[in-house]
Amino acid sequence: MSPFEYLSVLISIVLALGMTRVLAGVGEMLQASSHRQIYWVHVLWIVNLFLYLVVAWWIFYRWRNQQPWTFFLFVFVLISPTILYLASVLLFPREGDVDLTVKYKTHYYANHRAFFILFALFTPVDIVDSLLKGVPHFLGLGPQYFISSILYTAGLVTAAITRNERYHQFYAIFFLVQTIVISFAIFHTLV
Repeated sequence: MSPFEYLSVLISIVLALGMTRVLAGVGEMLQASSHRQIYWVHVLWIVNLFLYLVVAWWIFYRWRNQQPWTFFLFVFVLISPTILYLASVLLFPREGDVDLTVKYKTHYYANHRAFFILFALFTPVDIVDSLLKGVPHFLGLGPQYFISSILYTAGLVTAAITRNERYHQFYAIFFLVQTIVISFAIFHTLV
């Protein structure tokens, strides 16, 4: 077993925990639909976060040729999945509250600051992550990566600051479109 294969197990587990939390949250929404007041912006952020978890898992493979692995590099690489996992926890009420009435709009705005601040941390960590793979790799991501990083950071920080519902409605859609476009433009192949 290579060092990458060994270390990727824990990274995969953390990402899978985030995916599991998102899927379990959706399952609880469906299971107790009579007790749940769905908010479409919240639903879009469920989709956004799940897509981001998938993309993070997809691009982690780009570390496969890293030699040597150090403990500090491994801990750094573990930050991104941890951020996404914590964001997935914030997106839903506590597990097991199936019989309680949940207004997802209320839950969303009660947790939006922490959720978006946490999510905004992903971008600078990703930039450092890309730089650690080498300057040629970083530059090879092209101008769309740099522009996208600026848009992600500005949009997420703004979403953390404001409670303006129109902004949150617009940004949930914009984030989804941006993530899909960037995923196909930059990350369409595994290598």
